Amino acid sequence: MAGVGLTPNDGRWTAAQTRAQFAAIAQLRWRITVNAFRRKGGAGEMIARIITYPLFAGFAFGPTILVGIGAYYFALNGHLDHISWLLWGTFVLCQLLNINLGQPGTTFDPTQLIRFPLSLGNYVAVRLFFGLLTPANVIGSLMALAVAIGATVALPALWFYALLSLAIFAAANALFSRMVFAWVDRWLSTRRAREIFTGLIFFFSLGFQYLNFTFNPAYNHHHQTNAVSAARLNAGINFYHHALPFLAALPPGLTGSSLVAAHRGQPLAFLGFTLGCAAFAAAFFAVFALRMRTEFRGEDLSDQANAVSHKAKSPAKSIAAAPASSPAQPESRFLGLSSVTTAVLGKELLYVRRNTGIFYSLVAPVVMVFLFAGRLATHSNATWLFPAAMAYTLLGVAPLAYNSFGLEAAGSQFYFMAPVRLRDVFFAKNLMNFLLAFVEIAAVFIIITVIARMPSLLNAASGLLWAAATLLFSTTLGNRRSITAPKKITVAKMGSGKQASPLSALISMGLLMGSAGIGAGLLFLGIFFGMPWLPLPIFAVLAGVAVFVYVRSLDSIDRFALAHRDELFEELCKK
Repeated sequence: MAGVGLTPNDGRWTAAQTRAQFAAIAQLRWRITVNAFRRKGGAGEMIARIITYPLFAGFAFGPTILVGIGAYYFALNGHLDHISWLLWGTFVLCQLLNINLGQPGTTFDPTQLIRFPLSLGNYVAVRLFFGLLTPANVIGSLMALAVAIGATVALPALWFYALLSLAIFAAANALFSRMVFAWVDRWLSTRRAREIFTGLIFFFSLGFQYLNFTFNPAYNHHHQTNAVSAARLNAGINFYHHALPFLAALPPGLTGSSLVAAHRGQPLAFLGFTLGCAAFAAAFFAVFALRMRTEFRGEDLSDQANAVSHKAKSPAKSIAAAPASSPAQPESRFLGLSSVTTAVLGKELLYVRRNTGIFYSLVAPVVMVFLFAGRLATHSNATWLFPAAMAYTLLGVAPLAYNSFGLEAAGSQFYFMAPVRLRDVFFAKNLMNFLLAFVEIAAVFIIITVIARMPSLLNAASGLLWAAATLLFSTTLGNRRSITAPKKITVAKMGSGKQASPLSALISMGLLMGSAGIGAGLLFLGIFFGMPWLPLPIFAVLAGVAVFVYVRSLDSIDRFALAHRDELFEELCKK
């Protein structure tokens, strides 16, 4: 940004300098993005994006096409007021995607721009632009455009009104997301607030799934539940009618009302509803700018900055004589584990207990199995229920091994300076993952036994051997990826707690899906040929091979880590 801080002779800031600042920031972002693919491992990250972006695009076009068709149907049949339903669905979907996908990570902290001669207005504009192009906001904007196109195709005379009102709705939706995330980062600056917020997300997301299974008639396949389902559906409709006046005063309702007014030839009413939605967008932007003003003045949201300082207590002076030096005592072991492994295992347990994001990813699959098991427990799929549930629970455990040092960040350097073997460190971290997997699988087994029926001994043994082989292979690969492709995790930032880099996440998911496909294929072959015992010896051999590969890999992890320590520290020690 050299040169953009110079002012003319009259001392006034010019628009040309503002444009130069924005151009410099855009050039900086572009160069950082390009250079990230040039470093070691960058090609793999590019491949991961090439594979995942089409998947995200397909996910985006699905809801977009559906709301477009829905808008066309409602407009064609004279139910423009029902378009607000589509807009509410768009709004809710965007917020859920923002929570699950998070805001886009940047390779540098945008608050570092404060040191340059940047005005508050320009800083707010830069921070706003940084977060607008999130996947959730892009999907929301595309869905709003699809609604406008669908209504226009059905009623061509509404093209201008539809485009204007839906553009303002899309802006309000995106600004609401930016406002919420800006303030959530402030609220999550303390560990207790993060625990409460994650608990609320956990409660509402799983509660939504419970309501879906309870009130959705599609999940009630038995005739005796039809009357109960109808009663529940009527109760939901009555609640909707009572809440309708309140919902009509919010942006989705205002946008739908504006289209109805335009169709009836009431331009003043259309203008009033549209200005009401624009007022919401302006209010969201004002609250966002208020948060950015505090940040612009230098507020630090780190845990260290927010920690309450306590007066240090001077240690009591001991008058006892220092004990005489004694010869070194042999190292005490707990359950055969070294002291290093025991200490790191205790630290990892604290991480799991205090990091509610990890806790959520571990508990959510078990709760979903609890919701699904009773409804899927039929005679035809009883053989598949336990293996499928076990594979689903591994989704929360397997990715943890691909970023073992993410939460420690710069503190990972201590392992290389301390007189310890990294083999013991990795073994302790892996052991925690194994224990978590064991607890989850045991919980799933108990849930299925109580709600449905106990899996057969042959089915349970085959499933456990498959899980052991899959987890060991995944952990072996994850240990290497933890060193060559780490990802710093900032728990105080909403959405920044993803457990692995894009390529590592893709590898983890691909390995788990491939292993699940092999297991399902063997299980199907055993059932088809009347040999249900067929998967058991194959999974036993695979588990033995996985143990051998894991032990050999663990023995060479010290040399591998020393050879790639620069890659590890480059990512974890950056600001």
